Amino acid sequence: MKTTHTLIAVTLLHALAIGNTVIAADNVCYPQVMAPATFQPATEKVVTHEASPTFATTPVQLGYGERSVKVADAYVEYEIIPAKFGEVTETIEVERERVEVENLPATYRTETKRVKTKEETQRWNPACPPVQAEDASAIPPSCLLEVPAEYQEVTREIVETPARTVKKIIPGKTQTVTRKVLVEPAQVIRKEIPAVYETIKLTRVEQPVKVIATPGEEQAQSIPVSRKVQPERFLKMPALCEEAVDSAEILLLQQRLQQQGYYEGIPDGKLSDKTRAAVTRFQEDNHLASGAITLETLQKLKLQ
Repeated sequence: MKTTHTLIAVTLLHALAIGNTVIAADNVCYPQVMAPATFQPATEKVVTHEASPTFATTPVQLGYGERSVKVADAYVEYEIIPAKFGEVTETIEVERERVEVENLPATYRTETKRVKTKEETQRWNPACPPVQAEDASAIPPSCLLEVPAEYQEVTREIVETPARTVKKIIPGKTQTVTRKVLVEPAQVIRKEIPAVYETIKLTRVEQPVKVIATPGEEQAQSIPVSRKVQPERFLKMPALCEEAVDSAEILLLQQRLQQQGYYEGIPDGKLSDKTRAAVTRFQEDNHLASGAITLETLQKLKLQ
């Protein structure tokens, strides 16, 4: 790996120049830098309205008829000793008990859901100088800044009370009939008295109530999100040795960053925290490794 980096550095050093100054071979170092994470645009489906069934009912169908009820028994009457009778009260059902159904629609409540649209990541701290190390474990924690995840608030409707049906029992109806019952027949002169009947109207259920359920439709919303397909990683790359670079090279670097809108103020040729922050912002916007003034950054700034 070191041989490959050396060949890349030698090739770049033959072409790399800042203004009129050519970088010498001893001005190239191999610090640990952080390559940015790679994101891929995607969409996430969020349910904004949950499905709920609806119910429809067909009413009960009633039929009507008649029934002949005996209200007085036949008896025999005598002229000398009349017959004796007693009264009996009887309850007749004229309308049967039935069930009716009432439909109650679903009720909803609104809630806000927090959807993560971009995962948390890390970025290089511009105030941290390059780290000369063989692996990333030697990088100080202060050189890494946590970039929090991004979220979006989504309002959706949630079923609070589902649709339902309520059964209501309608009690049956009865009618009280009083009839005469022969207790003691007449004597001596026989006279037959026929029974007495009364016609009563009856109500019966021809077809019971029916409940038909229709499924509801779910409503959803697609939210654009950025998914991390490759995390940020640490690697060694050829870069300028800050202790060996002169002020003329830094001055030209500041001028080029100023032209790109990253450096504010008057270029002074000093490798300050302000200069490092401008370089880091340029690297992040162009998806370049950050943590040092890498040769690929100088190439992107067309300083070669």
